[in-house]
Amino acid sequence: MASLVYGTPWLRVRSLPELAPAFLRRRQSSLFYCSRRSFAVVACSTPVNNGGSVRVRFAPSPTGNLHVGGARTALFNYLFARSKGGKFVLRIEDTDLERSTRESEAAVLQDLSWLGLDWDEGPGVSGDFGPYRQSERNALYKQYAEKLLESGHVYRCFCSSEELVKMKENAKLKQLPPVYTGKWATASDAEIEQELEKGTPFTYRFRVPKEGSLKINDLIRGEVCWNLDTLGDFVVMRSNGQPVYNFCVTVDDATMAISHVIRAEEHLPNTLRQALIYKALKFPMPQFAHVSLILAPDRSKLSKRHGATSVGQYREMGYLPQGMVNYLALLGWGDGTENEFFTLEDLVEKFSIERVNKSGAIFDSTKLRWMNGQHLRALPNEKLTKLVGERWKSAGILTESEGSFVNEAVELLKDGIELVTDSDKVLLNLLSYPLHATLASPEAKPAVEDKLHEVAASLIAAYDSGEIPSALEEGQGAWQKWVKAFGKSLKRKGKSLFMPLRVLLTGKLHGPEMGTSIVLIYKAGSPGIVVPQAGFVSMEERFKILREIDWEALNKDESVPLESTATVST
Repeated sequence: MASLVYGTPWLRVRSLPELAPAFLRRRQSSLFYCSRRSFAVVACSTPVNNGGSVRVRFAPSPTGNLHVGGARTALFNYLFARSKGGKFVLRIEDTDLERSTRESEAAVLQDLSWLGLDWDEGPGVSGDFGPYRQSERNALYKQYAEKLLESGHVYRCFCSSEELVKMKENAKLKQLPPVYTGKWATASDAEIEQELEKGTPFTYRFRVPKEGSLKINDLIRGEVCWNLDTLGDFVVMRSNGQPVYNFCVTVDDATMAISHVIRAEEHLPNTLRQALIYKALKFPMPQFAHVSLILAPDRSKLSKRHGATSVGQYREMGYLPQGMVNYLALLGWGDGTENEFFTLEDLVEKFSIERVNKSGAIFDSTKLRWMNGQHLRALPNEKLTKLVGERWKSAGILTESEGSFVNEAVELLKDGIELVTDSDKVLLNLLSYPLHATLASPEAKPAVEDKLHEVAASLIAAYDSGEIPSALEEGQGAWQKWVKAFGKSLKRKGKSLFMPLRVLLTGKLHGPEMGTSIVLIYKAGSPGIVVPQAGFVSMEERFKILREIDWEALNKDESVPLESTATVST
């Protein structure tokens, strides 16, 4: 709801129903009185009814990639429409002819589709309120601009650029708002005709009342009020015949029967101009909801200097659309519980505009990673395995993207993966054998001093006898049985058995479940699994390295021979 209040009498005059399409022609309480020289209004807006249906729009400018802030605005519009059984309209605001490109438009559409935010009307989808690109609606803007000129709500302004600059400079010297002085607002017909005959370029300026204020009831921010004397008469059509943003948006939202305008708070100042245009054209006023900005950790506006800011960048980095949607929804909204994990379907069910916060939301990339990991591991096993397997093959680590090795590796390593791209690191870590670096580290000293050389000697003997290869060939059960027998022979169990085995066989002090890891390392040595360039150290090569360790020098805290370091630390 919005209202205009002025210090002039309430004057009722004939309405102009021909200004609006048929679906907008309905009785309103807002009435205007105007002539070429005066403009006085008292009004109380009526929200768009549309038979009770909800229609919202997301209107990006195709001048670059889809920013995460824009994606969140689109998401909130989508969730509001779906939760109310309404329509989600996509409109491309491409009136900036110099910067708008079809390539950017295609990228925006791709990002929205990737996020799962399918639109009911817009580019590529039929609808009754098109066209859905502003560049294809110029005839409509000119039609309504002429109506405003005829009714006296706008006038021709013949001021040159130099004159306008001088006005701003004078206002600055007088410490006044840099508003248009209204030079042509009271021009006579003769003066206007004279300029037209000379062919002087002109703009269309909207005649703003000089007194009073405008109020709206924002669904997020509550009552917002502006004084009209700070605005000045503003341009709605440029001298080249191109419409100005605020005029386009108002005509588009009205003629597309948009019931709720949900957008970023940076558009809040535009509401004043747009509300005046709504009133002048006798269009029903939509309800407004202005969403807070997304802020960087330092509470400044999120920008490229803080890292990735576009949806496309996060997609390329390996994020899932489910994780992005979940995280963006929580930037300024919550369902009132401690729950933070939501699918898109959950969000549609639980979303309400009343629970959107008016304060800025901090973008936390660490939490986004964590949330993505939650959604990654929530995928069905088959889908997760396919996703990671294809990643391993495309990254040049494995020769095939499916098979028993891939299945078992994904199951073992998935807890260490938050992004699909993380899977490269965890698999390469499993395949590597940085034994020398590990033995030289202070953290390995207790294991080395616990007679690690004796365990190594017994392990080498068991490998040479064929015990270890035989057990590994049979799989997990046989390997566990062998480990138990090996521990008994050394009179070791628990950590005193498993830590030396982990160090000697994996080359590391930490990692995923040891038994499964060692069986997988053995399987990776089969022909046609690991790409030769992946830096894999086979089980046979690991035992060769173990035989070369100078345990005596190691126990004396001398440097460990590093002949094989280049091979094993890849």
